[in-house]
Amino acid sequence: MIKLRRYITGLILVLCFTVIFIAAASGQTHVVSDPRQNLEDISNEEKAVLEELFFLSQEIDEMNRRAEELSKESESIAGEILLMEADIVKRQEHYDMQLDILEKVLVSYQKNGMTSYLETLLSSENLTDFIKRLNIIQELSRNTGEMLNSMEEEKNNLISQREALISNKTLLDSKKAELENAITQKLKLKQEQEDFLNSLAEKKEHYRNQLNKLDQAWSEVKGLFSNVSAEFSRAFNESDLSAEDFNLQFEFLSVKGALTDDKMNEVIEKDKKLPKMIFSISPGIIQLEVPEMHLLLSGDIAVENGSVLRVEVTDGTFYDMKLEKPSIDELFRDGYFLIDFRPLIGNITLKSVELKDGFIEFRVNPFF
Repeated sequence: MIKLRRYITGLILVLCFTVIFIAAASGQTHVVSDPRQNLEDISNEEKAVLEELFFLSQEIDEMNRRAEELSKESESIAGEILLMEADIVKRQEHYDMQLDILEKVLVSYQKNGMTSYLETLLSSENLTDFIKRLNIIQELSRNTGEMLNSMEEEKNNLISQREALISNKTLLDSKKAELENAITQKLKLKQEQEDFLNSLAEKKEHYRNQLNKLDQAWSEVKGLFSNVSAEFSRAFNESDLSAEDFNLQFEFLSVKGALTDDKMNEVIEKDKKLPKMIFSISPGIIQLEVPEMHLLLSGDIAVENGSVLRVEVTDGTFYDMKLEKPSIDELFRDGYFLIDFRPLIGNITLKSVELKDGFIEFRVNPFF
């Protein structure tokens, strides 16, 4: 009986340790597999440090983009220079050939002079032969004149191309200097970031890890937005919104309407290809929140092509950390959020738009 009790007690202890171990392992796995949770739970002090590091990361990204753009521009200009140089060589060869032919013609003319032409005409056997010889002499004179004109034109083309070549080479030198400066600035920013991390002493690796997670999360946001603008416009074009949803009211010489933020959010929520996005409109400002990405954007609206509303984002935060303008521009590099009114209302021209409390108010020309 004693042995049985010992056996049961041992079994219970083993089971308890097993449960504790599994729970601990599960908790540890949760921490590792959910880096976003770590970013959400950071203190205000940590956030202030991370914001400074993230600011430098955005600046470094911008310098990387600028360096890539300048590198591509330099390659393009260098390619144009090679083509221009090859074309100039061909034009010069053609010009030299024309010059050689003209030189021979002039030498021949200098040797024979007008006497030779007169002798040619006077030795004609009859009137028909005389006219034929006269036409030949006129053709020779005309061809010489055309050759001179052609050579003058070729000469001017060569001068223009050489000037363009010099201009392109100057531009290439300028782009290369800009590229070198961008690379220098990027290295300087990286060093600043590294120095800042080093100043954090024993917390250096902790903040480095947090920054890596933040940069990774930001890359995911940029990847999402590479296609979300086009999907946003498509969702509204394919939506079941009708003229009634725009609260149209006829006024003297115009028609007033409104699009509420509730209707906008309803269209987005129904579309399976868009992430959860929440628009909120207040006087003079439109905000867009992407909760899953901890992204908050705000700005204004503008009219494009007479019938298209464009959401112009000017400010934003990511995990409550300020986004710099180049980072915002990067989000919308492939296009802005657009709402085309024509497929939804009809052939209209927007006269004015204004952000009110909970809706976009617009005025259009009458439909009649």
